[in-house]
This record gives sequence, structure tokens and C-alpha cells, in this order.
Amino acid sequence: MIRSIVPENGGGMTVSKYIARAFPLLPGFAIRNALKKKDVRINGARVSTDETVWAGDEIIVYTEKKYEPNALEVIFEDDELIAFIKPAFLPVDVDQDGIGEDTALSRLKGMYENAYLVHRLDAGTEGVMLAAKTKSMEEKLLNAFKNHKVTKIYRALAVGQMPKKTQSLKAYLTKKSTASRVFVEDENAPGSKVIETAYTVIREKCVSGVWLSDLEVRIFTGRTHQIRAHLAHIARPLLGDDKYGNRTVNKKLSETNVCLKCLKMMISGAEGLEKYEGMWFEGKDEEWKILR
Repeated sequence: MIRSIVPENGGGMTVSKYIARAFPLLPGFAIRNALKKKDVRINGARVSTDETVWAGDEIIVYTEKKYEPNALEVIFEDDELIAFIKPAFLPVDVDQDGIGEDTALSRLKGMYENAYLVHRLDAGTEGVMLAAKTKSMEEKLLNAFKNHKVTKIYRALAVGQMPKKTQSLKAYLTKKSTASRVFVEDENAPGSKVIETAYTVIREKCVSGVWLSDLEVRIFTGRTHQIRAHLAHIARPLLGDDKYGNRTVNKKLSETNVCLKCLKMMISGAEGLEKYEGMWFEGKDEEWKILR
């Protein structure tokens, strides 16, 4: 069973749409089946049609236990710091309307009551994240990220052969509040922020007539959709990325997930974090299925 109370700005949509936003890892077919079987309740009443929900409504869905939020995979833990793996498509926190019953933060709070998240990771991206167990550690980690004292290494699968085997890229990114994407340009523009991205080619392979480049990527600035938008800007979008990439290729190769994951992080030169100096917080480095 999963439960949610519709927040103040979350009303006015169908119950199926609300459930999908509140529990993003719950498959669409599971939501449809729950409605069909009258396993959805709004304020205690069973419903079988896609009714509209409003602020304050209690939504309960009876579904298989495997679809209920579970514990995060912890890869490091001590008295002050936690390193864990965020699954792909799990948002870090609630969305702009306050909707999000199942998030990295809610799962973390379920495991550690006083945990604090200190950075973000795109909802569609899986990978390593750091969190604090104390307020003092929260402040230290926030400062470390702000002052670029945390090295972040990603694995990405780009469409096309790369122009060089290793390259550092610099551009300018603009985030517009009216759009659900960012824009990258070579020249500085009002409201833009500099982005720096470096990649190294691990290997390249032609799959069904499409060249794919397996990359190790390092970012020196942490902007929204930075890797996705920056690589798309040089005409090497990520496989599976319909927002910035090539939908025709994504469809041809049957890839619906953005091929990007945060592999590891390292703290270096951060004040108050000397005991973690040079330590890699690392997840599993598995090969992309399409390249096997």
C-alpha cells in the first residue's frame, strides 16, 4: 500500500497523473491495473475511473509490495556522512508543485531521521550522492560543493564518434523559467553561467549502423542538465535523451532511458573534511547493456 496527501498546489489533475508524479517509479500499467481493480481510494472511497483530485485529498493505492518505496543502497556510512546510490527516475525532492511522496530525500529520511541532502542529481540520472547526518556536516559538505572541492565522475553513452579521444569543453548555459530545458551557447549572454565539462573515450562501437561512444565524463561546474546539454551542443547527444538528443536514433535502438550515471565522487581540499581526503565514494561500474 502507498499513501499520499495532495499538497496545496497539487490539485486539479486526474488521480492517475497525480499518482505517477507522487510515485515516479510506479509503472503506468500498475496504476491502470489498480484503477481497474478499484484498488485506488480517494478519501476512503474506492474509485475505478480517472477522477480529479484536489488539495487535501488522501490517495491510497493498493499495489504489489515490490512497487512500494524501499531503502536506498548505502555504499559508505560513518557517524557524520552517508554515500548512497540514487536510482534512475527517482527525484531528489518534491517537484515545483510540492508533489513527490517517493523521493531520494523521503527514502533517506525513512532510514535516517536527521539526514540532510547537500546536492542534487537529475531525476533521470542514477548514481552516487552524499548526505549529512549532522548540521555541522551539512554545512561542511555544502561549502565543499559550493567551492568545487568535490570531484564528480560520470559514465555516459553518446551518439556519434567523438572529435577527440579526450577533450575539455567550455560553454555558457542559460536556464529559462518558462522552459523545462536549458540552452547552451559558445558565447556569454545575459543570465548565462559558464559550464566546464571534460570527457575521455572509453571505447566506441557501431550498433545497428549507429556509432556510440562510451565516455568517462568529469564536470567542473554543476549546472542543471549540464552533461546532457553540453554534449548535445557539440552534436554528440546522449543515447536515450529525447529532450536534447536524437529521438529517431533512440527509437531505432529502443532506448528510453538517458544513458548517464554518476559513477563516483571524491572530496579534496575541503575545510573540515580532511578525514575523507582522497576517498572515492564509488558505485558499481557496469557496462551499458547495448554494448555487451
